[in-house]
Amino acid sequence: MKTKSGDAIDLLAQEDLQLRRLFTELPHSKGTSSVEERATYGDIAKSVIRHVAVREAALGEVHRAVSHEPQLSGLAVHLESDETARRSLIDQVEKMSRGVQGINLNTGQNFDGPFHDLIGQVGTEIEWDLDVALPAVEAWLSGTDHSHGLRSAERVAKHAPTNLHPAGSRWHERAPFISRVVTIYDHLRDFPRAVRPR
Repeated sequence: MKTKSGDAIDLLAQEDLQLRRLFTELPHSKGTSSVEERATYGDIAKSVIRHVAVREAALGEVHRAVSHEPQLSGLAVHLESDETARRSLIDQVEKMSRGVQGINLNTGQNFDGPFHDLIGQVGTEIEWDLDVALPAVEAWLSGTDHSHGLRSAERVAKHAPTNLHPAGSRWHERAPFISRVVTIYDHLRDFPRAVRPR
């Protein structure tokens, strides 16, 4: 994994752009005519799952930072509005892909259905993040004198578990040492991982 720079707001922007790029690569790799096409599709799908989990951790951190600011209350509500639906899809797709080789994601299960639902959900949110949320949060931060207390991008990414509870973040996602152990365990459970780093 590449080192992430900046804070959680920067990480959210980086993950949104990375996911947007991966979403555009998917249609070009989707095919059942060759082993290579199925393997490429599986690698991209596994990368999407990891990036969506990191994005979820960055969203939680940004929401925590803005939720107590009256001028950003509408933004905070919107950031949290689709959390249950999104986390439920992430959980479903992660469980279907865990321990499954990318080339076999659709073997014996309908992986594509929930995966494309997740892409539709997150794809819409990404555009709102980039066009509305991130500029608003950055404008607010530039106009404040106090520290926003956002964690670093690297720390948020390292402590982002892929196994997410649909109802919201669990206590161990917010406990520094435990969240890191859980994240490492999540990575070890998802073997084999994508062949190509993305």
